[in-house]
Amino acid sequence: MARDSQYISISVLLEFMLTMCVLSLLAIGQAIPVQQQQPASKAAQQQPRPLSLQQMYGHFLIYQNHLDTKAAELTAQGKDGSALSDALQKKSGLSDADYAAVRISSSRLAAKLKDMDTQAATIRSSGSPLSPEQLDQLKGLLDQQTTAIDFEITYLKQNLSPVKITAFEDFLAQFFFPAKATTPPPFAVGKSAPGAVQK
Repeated sequence: MARDSQYISISVLLEFMLTMCVLSLLAIGQAIPVQQQQPASKAAQQQPRPLSLQQMYGHFLIYQNHLDTKAAELTAQGKDGSALSDALQKKSGLSDADYAAVRISSSRLAAKLKDMDTQAATIRSSGSPLSPEQLDQLKGLLDQQTTAIDFEITYLKQNLSPVKITAFEDFLAQFFFPAKATTPPPFAVGKSAPGAVQK
C-alpha cells in the first residue's frame, strides 16, 4: 500500500511539473513561430534545463498542498492519510513546528496559483490566435506567479532559521536532482522577493 502511495505521489509530481511547463509555454510560445521553438541540435533537445531554486520551491509547495488535500480526502473517507501528508516532511527532516510554516505557505500558494490558472484558462478560451493584449495578460499572470513564489520563499526564510533554510534548500536540490545530491548545482532566485511579508 505504501508502495502504491509512492507511485501515486511521483506520478502526481510529474503531472504537476508538466502542467506548470505547459502554462509557461502557452503564455510565451504563442508569440514565437514554431520553427524558432525547435532546438538547434538533438543534444540540446535531450538535455533538460535545470530548475532554479525558485522553481523548486514552487513545485515543492504545490506538491505538498496536493498531498495534504489528498490526505484530507482519505481522512474524510475514514482512512489514514497521514502517511501521504507527512511523507515529504519526514524526508526533509523538519520538525512539526517548522513544517507548519511550509504547509501554510503551500496552501496559500496553491490558492493563488489556482486563481491564476482560472484567469489564464479564461484568456486562452477566447480563441486562437491570441491578441497582443491577451498575450500581455498571460505574461502578467506569469509575473504574478513569480511574485507569489518569491513571497512564499521570503515567508519561509522569515519563519525558519538560516540553518534550517540551508538544510531545506539542500533537501530540495536532492529531491529534484537525486543524481547530484552530493554536489548540488548553484541556484539563484529569479526576482527579489517582496520586502514586507504578512504572516
